[in-house]
Formats: sequence, C-alpha cells, structure tokens
Amino acid sequence: MSAGRYAWMTSALCAQADPDTWTEGLAGGGSQTAKRICADCPVIAECDQHRAALETHDGATVRGVWGGLSQNQRRQQTAA
Repeated sequence: MSAGRYAWMTSALCAQADPDTWTEGLAGGGSQTAKRICADCPVIAECDQHRAALETHDGATVRGVWGGLSQNQRRQQTAA
C-alpha cells in the first residue's frame, strides 16, 4: 500500500470517530450520524472513489456508509 496513495485518509473525519458508526444500524438505510459526519468531511469524494475502487477490485459490494451514502443509496443511484 502506497502511503501517498492513501494520504487523503489522514484528513477523513471518520478516522477520528468510532468505526462502528459506519456499520451499525444499516438495515434502516444507514447511520444518520455517519452521514452527518460525512457531510462535513473534506475528503468525501476521495472516500467514494476509494469505495468504488474496492468494489471494482474485489467484485463485492462494500457495506456501510462510504462517501456519505449507505449501500442502499448507492444501489439506488446506480439504478437511476
């Protein structure tokens, strides 16, 4: 893993919060707390790009809130 490639992660607000915030309560469409934190995050676009790269590389859907969107919201965007 290249340190420069992931340098944006040091600015991510999620790195300063409880990791469970992004995975708990997903049955209801995602964590509202996580989405509020994401809304103020300076690297929200980089987060979403990273999520997309993970899905492309692994071929599996990434669960949880990434780039301010829940898995259901991302699925709805793709379908639209």
